[in-house]
Amino acid sequence: MASRQAYKRLTKEYKQITENPPPYIIAKPSESNILEWHFVITGPPETPYEGGQYHGRLTFPSEYPFKPPRIKMVTPSGRFEVNTRLCLSMSDFHEESWNPSWSVATIVNGLLSFMTGKDRTTGSIETSDETKKTFAKRSRQFNLNSNPLFKENFPELCEENKKYLDELAQKQAATANHKSISALKKETIVNLDKITDSEDRLRAELLLQQAVLNNKKKQLNKNNENNGVIDNNNGLAPNGSNSFPIKVVLAVFVAVFVGWLMQR
Repeated sequence: MASRQAYKRLTKEYKQITENPPPYIIAKPSESNILEWHFVITGPPETPYEGGQYHGRLTFPSEYPFKPPRIKMVTPSGRFEVNTRLCLSMSDFHEESWNPSWSVATIVNGLLSFMTGKDRTTGSIETSDETKKTFAKRSRQFNLNSNPLFKENFPELCEENKKYLDELAQKQAATANHKSISALKKETIVNLDKITDSEDRLRAELLLQQAVLNNKKKQLNKNNENNGVIDNNNGLAPNGSNSFPIKVVLAVFVAVFVGWLMQR
């Protein structure tokens, strides 16, 4: 249980950090225990953590501000062990170096500075920049699906993460489909070049275009059935999303059609 002094001090700090949040940092106390704080660090630009979302915990003693908090990270980052006490000058590992004038903002700013540096300590780990970048890309997914404390304390960020990940999946699907169609068009050009009759070639091109539209419409209808949405887009998927394996279908279609024409 928080002492009166700890309660008063942490309440004041929460107001200050809400009104003037440090760059790349969100911090707030648990609704049920003011001694238990949760924070989120957004990876700064031009670092291996760029775009990452890192959740951590501060556990304050009832003697705060005369004793420092325990610091743990929850989201994997490639920089710290998860759910492990960190040995820092402003953590409970070093009560002798703690300054009562330091605040939550001081602590999380110091942690961010240490995170983006190269120093080692108890609770830190060494990984390559590529590994850190991989963890950064996976951090939102981790917080959304594998981090119940994050979901409990940051529901608004969970909604943002869900929207972000849905949009990212659509972009990736659209990019993959675009590459598949581009590769198919190259193959189709080679096959169409084998058709010498101009009318037959025109017919093949029209059929190919129709097949592309039909498959887009099928995939859109399938997506809309899953989402309970009626197709009002004339067969074109919203945001260019279309994950149907169209390359395989069209490749078979073109091969059969060209083969039929060559046998005429």
